[in-house]
Amino acid sequence: MKICLTGGDRTRRDVRLPGFSLMEMLIVVALFSVSVVVLAQTFASFNQLHRRIANRAVLSQDTRFIMESLVRTVRNLPLSYIVSPLARESELRLDQADGMVLVVKLSAPGQAECADLPTVSCLLLSTDGGTTWAPISGKRINIERFDVYARPSDSPFIPIGGVYPNDIQPFVTVSLRTQYMADNPKDRVTLEAQTTVSSRVYAR
Repeated sequence: MKICLTGGDRTRRDVRLPGFSLMEMLIVVALFSVSVVVLAQTFASFNQLHRRIANRAVLSQDTRFIMESLVRTVRNLPLSYIVSPLARESELRLDQADGMVLVVKLSAPGQAECADLPTVSCLLLSTDGGTTWAPISGKRINIERFDVYARPSDSPFIPIGGVYPNDIQPFVTVSLRTQYMADNPKDRVTLEAQTTVSSRVYAR
């Protein structure tokens, strides 16, 4: 900052005092503001990434549990041929030793048996042929797709006209798409899983 002094016999001279000009202050404030905005955005992005990682871990664990449960069930129970399975089903039907049919199916969104959010479709299990249902997927786990591919379409254990229709050991392919329904849509994650398993039951 410059100050000019004049008067009497004095000659004009410039006196420099310490300080900042208005332009320098504006530049400093602008740089500080930009830095704060960048740090805030970085912190928010880090928090969102952390939440997505945590949600993916929960979703992966639940999806793994569902697939392992289905694999164990299919291995130990024969396919139900009360109704011939289609090329692609939305239900898995297996015969139990007590004569009842075990059914796994996809629920409607917000179905009461899920006891979950109104937008969530869960995976339901019935061990009494569809009289009572219980969810096998966790809370906030939305089952977006549940496809069952069962082969063969005719039972290899029931003869037709004294002849067995095929010698194919029954097997099932399950395709699953799940999503963790976080409150913030940006924190939601999806996962797809598929497995093929053959029944260990051979009645011939």
